[in-house]
Amino acid sequence: MTATTAVVLSGKGGTAKTLWQLTMAGEASRAGYRTLLIDIDPEQNMSYRQGAGQHATGLGEVLNDAGIASGEESSEKGAKRALAEIRPGGWDGVDLIPAGASLQGFSQVAIADAYLLHDILEDAELYERYDLILLDTGGRTGALVTQAMYAADVAYAPIAPTTDAIRKAGEAKERVRKIQRSHQLRWAGVVLSAFDVRTGIEDAIRTEALETFGDEVRAEVPRRTAVNEAFQIGERLGDRSDIASRGLAGIFRAFLERDLMQRDGHPIGVLR
Repeated sequence: MTATTAVVLSGKGGTAKTLWQLTMAGEASRAGYRTLLIDIDPEQNMSYRQGAGQHATGLGEVLNDAGIASGEESSEKGAKRALAEIRPGGWDGVDLIPAGASLQGFSQVAIADAYLLHDILEDAELYERYDLILLDTGGRTGALVTQAMYAADVAYAPIAPTTDAIRKAGEAKERVRKIQRSHQLRWAGVVLSAFDVRTGIEDAIRTEALETFGDEVRAEVPRRTAVNEAFQIGERLGDRSDIASRGLAGIFRAFLERDLMQRDGHPIGVLR
């Protein structure tokens, strides 16, 4: 079985990209899916939350061994390093390739081969080793995000209750549309995260998102303390004992299985 490989896209900061990827990884773990997290954000947020220290090695070293700095790109050398950089994540069945302290140095470097990361993962046979690969990006446009998009087969964007979140999601959709000319990257839609409809501005942003994206709004998780608490302390949301947490976890899992992995039997995930 070839892994479903999902990249999360949106603008820089505050759109809950890492929260969605990690929460879905936790639910994938609970469902028994072999899952690989790859942190492509130089700020290393996902890496830190999965236990990789500030000076850990990771994807930066993979790209360095693949010859990014020298201009003599070799996916085979990168694949060998990628296998060495895989480490256990925070939950059973979840592995991690951290960003690595050196990834920052590649954030503005031009990478001639848009498929380099894809080829590294393919040469390392990671698409066959896992059921699910989740790529976390820093949200910037640039070579690293492009590498993530060409390594993935499905993309989505979260919308948080900020004034520019809808614009960022629209830009993400447009990037996917452009890349589809040369790469089969499916657009899964958008997810709404942490809105409080009792707050006027947040309700207005939510209404605009629904009007802008229509049926492309595939899941909605309201602002709930349990979601953020589980994310902050590294718990799987579905492991919490209260019914509300398990219901919230079901929304993340429904989006994962229905819209990303394209498995039937999961309704639209909305909980208000």
